[in-house]
Amino acid sequence: MKKFNLIIITILSFLFVVSAFGEKSEGKTEWDDGIIKWKSDDGNFQTRFDVRMYINAGYFFEGDNELSSGTHLRKARFALKTKLWKVWKAEWDMDIAEGVVEVKDMYFSYVGFNNTHLKFGHFKQALGLNELTSSRYQTFIERAYPMVAFETDRRTAIEYSRWGKQWNLRTSVFGQEMDINKNKTKDETGGGYACRLAFAPQITDNLMVHVGGAYVMEKPYDEGNGVEFKSEPETKLGDVEILDTGTIRDVDNTVKIGLEGVLKYKGISLQSEYVLTKVSRLNSLSDINLDGNYTFVSWILTGEERPWDNTQGEFGQIIPENKYGSWELVGRFSHLNLSDYDAGVTGGKANNYTFGLNWYPNPNMKMQFNYTMVNNSINATGDGFSGDDKFSVAHFMAVIFF
Repeated sequence: MKKFNLIIITILSFLFVVSAFGEKSEGKTEWDDGIIKWKSDDGNFQTRFDVRMYINAGYFFEGDNELSSGTHLRKARFALKTKLWKVWKAEWDMDIAEGVVEVKDMYFSYVGFNNTHLKFGHFKQALGLNELTSSRYQTFIERAYPMVAFETDRRTAIEYSRWGKQWNLRTSVFGQEMDINKNKTKDETGGGYACRLAFAPQITDNLMVHVGGAYVMEKPYDEGNGVEFKSEPETKLGDVEILDTGTIRDVDNTVKIGLEGVLKYKGISLQSEYVLTKVSRLNSLSDINLDGNYTFVSWILTGEERPWDNTQGEFGQIIPENKYGSWELVGRFSHLNLSDYDAGVTGGKANNYTFGLNWYPNPNMKMQFNYTMVNNSINATGDGFSGDDKFSVAHFMAVIFF
């Protein structure tokens, strides 16, 4: 995978140098649904910022749960998104969370073919709808259990994506995450491929059905042949990964299979996903099967709808249509199973029930309130957790983005 990463870096460096030379072009600034854009009059160039700030607060209920109530800066993001010479796009995206600066999306893409992207760089791999949906547009404060535990996240990759009016296909071959600690003492061996196909036929003017499936295969990060799956209880407050398999040794590869579906009628949506993770092991050891799912319902009380974006195969932003903003009631059930007793893995199980209210006062702000009831199995003891098996948390998040 070292050669793979070197190829990607070489391509990005070459494109950056080429794009840096060009003639001057007159342009203008415009405001588009809460996004500031700078565009050249000839259509060759466009630049926009993607700035986000998330402030979180929460309180844990019930007994000795060892989790800390309080407030904190959940994260902040800064990204620059650019179009160059009509057919090239680039994105540079950094994240600041809990005092740590992290590389997010950092890539070039070629869009000169009709309804097609060719993308090179570091970006999110296509596993499921909840994982791919931007944090700007998330219905709940945190993603559901299976997407946290089984995420493939961002990798150094080459991706081909294509779309039509009612479908989207993404395929990629990837290496590893950008990490300053990789390759210091061990060779990089991780990598794999991903594929996701989504359909979203418009049945009537008000009714849409979205269905999709994804398949991801990846190798362990290094010759240690170990993998680990873990998750917090759908809140970053406390930052304790109660569900945790620990390091699983002698792993040949991991396969993740995701199924997703959405039924949307006007401002009401029913969304569900299931993820199965199969760990294939070496030395005649038993394979391991882990899984999770979630289902949520959303009702936008003020009548707005989430648009479907065929270029991404995802749902986009709610744009308020009146001076009081948009209001949304939400409810979610999620389940995660990180135990396979036949294979000797006891990472724990959990069921969560979340109810919430979202307010979108304008296209640049979102206020979210979630109340989550957590029900863990007795062996949910990751990070040394020994608190109550059942507890609840009320949490609030204020988000601003432009």
